[in-house]
Amino acid sequence: MRHLALFCALFVATPALAAPSAPLPSTQHGAVLERVVLLARHGIRSPTKPPQTLQAQTGHAWAQWPAAPGELTAHGKQALAQMVELVRQHYTQAGLLQQGNCPTPASIAIWADAKDHRTRESGSIWADQLAPACGLRASNLPDGQEDPIFAGSPAPLSTQEQSAITREFDQRARTLPPTVEASMSTLQAVLAPTACTTDTPHCLSANKATLAWKKGKPHLEGGIATGGTAAENLLLEYTQGMPAQAEPFGGHDPATLIGQVFPLHTEESWLVRRLPTLAAHKGAPMAAAVQNALDGKPVEGVPAVTGQTKLFVLAGHDTNLDALATLYGLDWSFADQPDPTAPNTTLAFELWRTAHGPYIVVRLFHQGLEALRTLAPLTPALAMQVIAAGTSLQTLQPAR
Repeated sequence: MRHLALFCALFVATPALAAPSAPLPSTQHGAVLERVVLLARHGIRSPTKPPQTLQAQTGHAWAQWPAAPGELTAHGKQALAQMVELVRQHYTQAGLLQQGNCPTPASIAIWADAKDHRTRESGSIWADQLAPACGLRASNLPDGQEDPIFAGSPAPLSTQEQSAITREFDQRARTLPPTVEASMSTLQAVLAPTACTTDTPHCLSANKATLAWKKGKPHLEGGIATGGTAAENLLLEYTQGMPAQAEPFGGHDPATLIGQVFPLHTEESWLVRRLPTLAAHKGAPMAAAVQNALDGKPVEGVPAVTGQTKLFVLAGHDTNLDALATLYGLDWSFADQPDPTAPNTTLAFELWRTAHGPYIVVRLFHQGLEALRTLAPLTPALAMQVIAAGTSLQTLQPAR
């Protein structure tokens, strides 16, 4: 319950009512960008399960990948390098980074989740591209070790927290949006069209959503979980640049199909990852890291962050984006990308000093579906947007 109390006391953002009344700091005379914390999802990876397992789960054959399960691909590394270059150019123009010079010692810190190879590799790409040929290195805990900043508090969920999570889930599961039914029907017709009459284990609608507890942690089971993972794997295949004929696209237009079925993945996140009590438990260590880094204070567990650190990069996962979005009351969507937490999506917390005092701007960097697939040059006006601002992280208002 202590995590829920922390959530209520520190991290509940003001409800999304109106845009900030003051102009953004970047338009104010004399405003200075002082510090930035970035939370970035890793690059394009292969599915975390091999094709044989995916077929057993969905009843349909899946494409072979050029990388082991859960690993970054060469294409994914290129796409991530493009994203980091966009971020570097933006913060150079904003005056945070120096043009043409290597950063001063300790001014940039990059911390990657040690648990997965893909996040450690992503951290290295951030280091290489933020300061080319400068010897900047990403850091992390010993390889394979669970990091509380990314995994959440190691303390088990209390009985009260488990009860609250169950109540929150039940409430959301009773009010599924109509898009879920339509997406499930479309995906069913692609993966196993006769399953609901002849092959019940592969019928997505047979059990849409169940909250299961395993080792004291909540997990989503049922058609939304299976369908959500399948939808994400379809997106990963397409952004990897696989042919439009790759399994299980078949004769469908891949981009259209992904847009039709991706609400399942979004709902999957909403039913578990974005539950307030779970987000409070999982996201509290990272939220504390963001706050301390912006304040110029040490970050527990990250020795590279000091009072001289201007840019702090956290190389993590979509689950981390979901947790912080929930904690700070953030929400967003893209016109060119059905996945709000797609590979390389980067959430930026900026501290500006203005004549009226400190001001926080929350900026979002992303790559559209086609940009990820084709590695097309990124256009800042399309790939970057301000989504919230306020005098503190606790008083953020949506930017409209």
